[in-house]
Amino acid sequence: MTYDDLFGMGRTRFNMGIFNGPSPTQLSHDRYDVYVNQDFIGQKYLLTAQESVQDIDDFLMNEGYSQFQSYLDGDHYYINTVKNEQDIANVLKVYLQNR
Repeated sequence: MTYDDLFGMGRTRFNMGIFNGPSPTQLSHDRYDVYVNQDFIGQKYLLTAQESVQDIDDFLMNEGYSQFQSYLDGDHYYINTVKNEQDIANVLKVYLQNR
């Protein structure tokens, strides 16, 4: 144990957050940009370990949309569809804003 540790010296001086690591209460969330036919729709945040970006596919299927393909490229999630492009885009915008 050093003198600074013993007396708490230096902990309040120059503590502007620049040199501090992430706080244990601060969470890091994965974020994916979502596109429908190359048009940006919004961002999907994964807030828990149980969530995945493929939850979007499940949501669309529950909404009655099944004729689409999706794939992940880095932090971009692409949904390609020939039918109902505008409907899917509108439903996803609401879904992503509410999450």
